[in-house]
Amino acid sequence: MTLLTRFTDPHAVDLWDSRFRWRSGDRLCDRTIDATWQRVAQALAATEGNGGAYWCSRYAFAFGSWQILPDPRLLRYAGTDTPVPPLNEPQAVVNAGVFVSDPHTRQARFDHKRFGAAAALAVRMLDDAAMAYGPGDDQPLRLCIGMIGVGDALDRLGLAYTSGRSPAVAQAIARSLAFGCLHGALQLAEERGSPAGGVGLAGLWMYRGLPASLAEAAARNLRYESLTRVESHPELACLANGASDALEPARTAETTALEREGSGLQLAARAIRAAVQPWIDAPVCVSTGARGAVQAVG
Repeated sequence: MTLLTRFTDPHAVDLWDSRFRWRSGDRLCDRTIDATWQRVAQALAATEGNGGAYWCSRYAFAFGSWQILPDPRLLRYAGTDTPVPPLNEPQAVVNAGVFVSDPHTRQARFDHKRFGAAAALAVRMLDDAAMAYGPGDDQPLRLCIGMIGVGDALDRLGLAYTSGRSPAVAQAIARSLAFGCLHGALQLAEERGSPAGGVGLAGLWMYRGLPASLAEAAARNLRYESLTRVESHPELACLANGASDALEPARTAETTALEREGSGLQLAARAIRAAVQPWIDAPVCVSTGARGAVQAVG
């Protein structure tokens, strides 16, 4: 197994050890975090048939490089001797912060292409999870693919959270998430088919300016009812070395001072949420302060 994962935050190590590390009685089964990733990846890729080894490696790499964090229920139970609870709406997050090239320099840029590819991979991962652990009722899938690290991405791009440019940059990231998820969904609908009923994705994309070819494909895709949902995932954000949760700001000296002063941070957060919402299928729902609570427990 190739070791990829690098912990930089002791809270993340504590959280992994206390909540996600597999122990069976007195036996320690996940000796490293990479063993956790491999366990989950193998369990999910088992649905892929002959392509299982390939997708297992893709999932494990995405986990180990902090690009994608899977549903906490999968982290705890997939591939263990404890059954995974039924996943009616499987969840995952794509970590925007790790897709900034040359962070904190004048050359810093957000890699939308790689971010979109990670979003497409997250769709496949959760489709596999639904096949393995879903209700199995042949209904359209409701996936919940969200984001963490948006505030980190803004900081690494050299933008203050309260900058007038930040909402537009966050919106562009959300757009890449939406298109990446759509491309992944269209590919899987071709591969795996769609149930007989359902409203599909066409209504969600009615006002998003899809090219005609994609609009036709989205109208035919009845495999999914929704793909994206941005909400707080404090455990996953903490595990990803204390990434900023959902659309929250990065923990910097500036944002800490703004929180103490009670100034424009909340206005900036509302502007970013409003900018992101048109590209997200479900209402954006985030709460503040959740990460600190997780870290306190961890």
